[in-house]
Amino acid sequence: MPTGPRFSLSLLSVVRAALLAPLAFASLSACDDDPGHQPADRPRTSAPPVEKQAAAPAPPVPVKRTYTPARAGCDRVEVIIAGEPAGSICAEDAKAEGLTVVDLSDSWTPRVFSQNPEGKGPDYREKYLELARSPSADLGLHGIAPTLSVLAARLGDDKRISCDKDVGLAPIASATGFTSAAFKEAQNPKVRDAVVAIQRQLSCSSFMKSAEAGGRMTGSTQVALEAFRRRHMIVGRGIDADTVGALALGGEELAFRGLLRGLRERVADAAGLIEDGSASEQQALVQGRELDLSRFAPTTREALDGGAPDLVDQAADAAAHELGWKSPDAARAFLAARGKKPLADLRVAITLPKAPAYHSAAMELRVEIDRGDVFVDTPGAAAAARKKHGKVRGPTFVVYAKDGAREVPLVRWATTIGGWKKERTEDGEIALKFKESDVGDRVWRQIIAAPAWLPPDSTPETDLVSETKDGEVALKRDLIQPGYRNAYGLVMMIHHEASLKGDVTKWLDHGIRTHGSVDYRSIASGHSHGCHRLYNQLSLRLSGFLLEHRNTVRRGKMHTDFKKTIEYEGETIELDVPSRGYLYELDPPVPVKVLTGNVIGDEDKPISSVIKLDEPSQG
Repeated sequence: MPTGPRFSLSLLSVVRAALLAPLAFASLSACDDDPGHQPADRPRTSAPPVEKQAAAPAPPVPVKRTYTPARAGCDRVEVIIAGEPAGSICAEDAKAEGLTVVDLSDSWTPRVFSQNPEGKGPDYREKYLELARSPSADLGLHGIAPTLSVLAARLGDDKRISCDKDVGLAPIASATGFTSAAFKEAQNPKVRDAVVAIQRQLSCSSFMKSAEAGGRMTGSTQVALEAFRRRHMIVGRGIDADTVGALALGGEELAFRGLLRGLRERVADAAGLIEDGSASEQQALVQGRELDLSRFAPTTREALDGGAPDLVDQAADAAAHELGWKSPDAARAFLAARGKKPLADLRVAITLPKAPAYHSAAMELRVEIDRGDVFVDTPGAAAAARKKHGKVRGPTFVVYAKDGAREVPLVRWATTIGGWKKERTEDGEIALKFKESDVGDRVWRQIIAAPAWLPPDSTPETDLVSETKDGEVALKRDLIQPGYRNAYGLVMMIHHEASLKGDVTKWLDHGIRTHGSVDYRSIASGHSHGCHRLYNQLSLRLSGFLLEHRNTVRRGKMHTDFKKTIEYEGETIELDVPSRGYLYELDPPVPVKVLTGNVIGDEDKPISSVIKLDEPSQG
């Protein structure tokens, strides 16, 4: 796997504590899919006090320099310093000059979808790029980051931005303290004015028709709000605080933050960064802005001892400074100066902050998953115990790096564990069974890009098929075949347990994985069928970090002869999966420890039997 270049010039950003916000899974046996699950809204908690830190001293003003390629015919990259062109350089010489090459082009993908030197990579790469280049796909929460050209076009849409400014943000800003119920009832004049302004703003972005802006929270308004959330990577529902707060920013500011988020992902990939401040409960600002409009880290923890600062946003801030993207107007000026397609093929060499000393091409890493509070009673009793327990400590996912004699927590993310889920029993009935997230020492030996889901025999047929508008029975291919709607998301790591037989180590697969999820909202609830789900954009960032900082071998397409016959409503459907995905092997594997957590219930583990759904009591 090619190694990305490193940082050179220190540049710290102002750091503050992140705001709190309300925060799927599949496997061969213990971790099957539940595509219809949608968790209920969760109450928001108060934001923690902002940690005050002294402002970092201004970096020294760099000496003006113009670069020239050292050799003819090399892979040339444009150098930009403080917003100004500074010549070009051979890409392979950038690291030695203290520069990082960042790919801003429309051909960028996360590292797991990269091509080898011969130009070959995962089959899904082309589909990823097709979706990323679509102006209306809005699949960031599914891990498909729009191209910077798409994001730049939104910032340059003068008609939409003018429409948005005509709406006025004051009514929305004045109603940010109202509850979802108040918005739905729309009895308060302030709320009605805010709803009208929200509807008009949504119509400016073509999410709904302007004629529907009547001041009531109609069904079409809710659909438009969901489209708005997808575009701006907001996990919430309805008219929650995150959504209203984002609407109050206005279209121009939202478009600029979207462009900066796109830049951040490319910078993190180029620089080999994962440290996002989640382990230290700190968040750096990018050009004075908090880029994430939803919080993707747990909200029930204190900072981890020695947790890494937010290097990802610090690097993004430095990159925006070097490109001159200090404001919406400045970014538009940069783009306008570069012609009709300013970003289509653009790669730049820029100065970024220096990487931590513990970064290397073969970092000593480990992962720890804390299951948190685990309620193991039957569903009714568990619900009562949860209510009595009060604040629940959700499951968390922490990556550690060795730094000399100490360990540095790099990230701490929200994740999921198992619980009571439906499955088909041997006699064909649908029942509830507790899907366990097994504990103990495991390893990641493989990273699988664009994985296929091989549904186990216990999967109910209703999870695998659906009826079309014409009354036909159709297979839910998107759930199974590689893609962002796959049960595993776009990347997964299998949890293997080592079993020593004499001098031979056998790797046991209990069906547990760490992966992304089509049902990204389930991560806020912390529940799955046993697997440890991550937000899709974070699972891709994690896999890229592993490929950059561990020894890996690119194995390519994983062939399989998986076949399954599905009987449903008198119809027979044949399922044939030719490939499980695109394989990278980790050598050595990454250790993973799953902690028991705090088991709550009358017993120390859930019952192993199933609960039939027609039984009168489940308590």
